[in-house]
Amino acid sequence: MTPEQASSILEQLALGTDPRTGETLREGDACTAPEVIRALFIARSALRDVLVVKPERAPRRAPVMRNGVVVPNAGKKWSADDADTLLHQFEAGTPIGQIAAQLGRTDGGIVSRLVQAGVLPDREAGYALIRPASTKPRDA
Repeated sequence: MTPEQASSILEQLALGTDPRTGETLREGDACTAPEVIRALFIARSALRDVLVVKPERAPRRAPVMRNGVVVPNAGKKWSADDADTLLHQFEAGTPIGQIAAQLGRTDGGIVSRLVQAGVLPDREAGYALIRPASTKPRDA
């Protein structure tokens, strides 16, 4: 007998049906007593829980890489400690690329967080800090 068959038999008994014949159980049959019916449903539910195959964990996405370097925290939620470190490092004049490497974030993630914190007016101002002097756009 398979566990699925056992589950079906328990369910039929709990519903007041003889699993062998399909006929309704007689009045006074032990399986028609309320406490037995509850026990049969509990047993069937427990058996079904054992039969349910839990889906495998979703595969982790590939690590984010920038210029051949793995960026472990890219896209992850910011902790309060990381946000504080970012602000202190930026105020101390640490370059954005160095802060990004220290926190395992992308340069864009650092700039976005600085804009969100109100330290930078917009992303363009942050990206201007990242670009080398020779590639900065010139005012016309």
